[in-house]
Amino acid sequence: MTIDRHILEPIIPEFFHSVEGLDKYMHLGHTRSFTKGSILLSQGTKADSVLYVHSGCLELSIGKDDGQNKFLFHIREHSIGMTIFLSTSHELQLTAIENSTVCFFSIEQLLEIFHDDDQLLLDFLQNVLTKTYYFMVQARDLNYSRPSSRVFRLVYNLCIAEGTLIDSSYHINTNLSQKAIGEITGTHYVTVCKLFNLLNKQGVAKKTKDKIIVYNLERLKELICEVIDY
Repeated sequence: MTIDRHILEPIIPEFFHSVEGLDKYMHLGHTRSFTKGSILLSQGTKADSVLYVHSGCLELSIGKDDGQNKFLFHIREHSIGMTIFLSTSHELQLTAIENSTVCFFSIEQLLEIFHDDDQLLLDFLQNVLTKTYYFMVQARDLNYSRPSSRVFRLVYNLCIAEGTLIDSSYHINTNLSQKAIGEITGTHYVTVCKLFNLLNKQGVAKKTKDKIIVYNLERLKELICEVIDY
């Protein structure tokens, strides 16, 4: 068996290592369907399972001091979420943001599955490790990077990874809102709006509802290192 030892860095917190192999073991777990807007886990609710998203998408958030929730990451199709070992003092909330089919496994069921399926165990660990690495990088950036650098770096990385060159400009097909970009980068929504206005005025990039167009990739890269007082 070949082991992939490379941990990919997710650019946005939703495309983590696939655990698609759990599909063939869903008959062992408990499968439920949830409509968009359903809350699967509330703050302070005890949970003792590992969930696997067969289809759809869930959003995990954590409580803040002001009573609102901070977005953490999405659990998309063929990914897992850990709700096991949570006490009633936790502040997590898990919400279906699309109609979703979710299978719940007990730790005993997973141990039995892993005993017979080494590759699935490795995929499971890779999924957890990609999440861990993502938040390690985010913690570093929140401590050492300016808000403008975090936002511009996200746009630059999306451009490199997903941009399509069309008539000398890069088109990134994404429905990320400015609010979502703020949550991902730990930047206030107003600051994100100001930064995109700056990019637009300088002719560097423009954001629409479902697309980001980068006109000057080199200038965008330079802006990551510049001091901008927002």
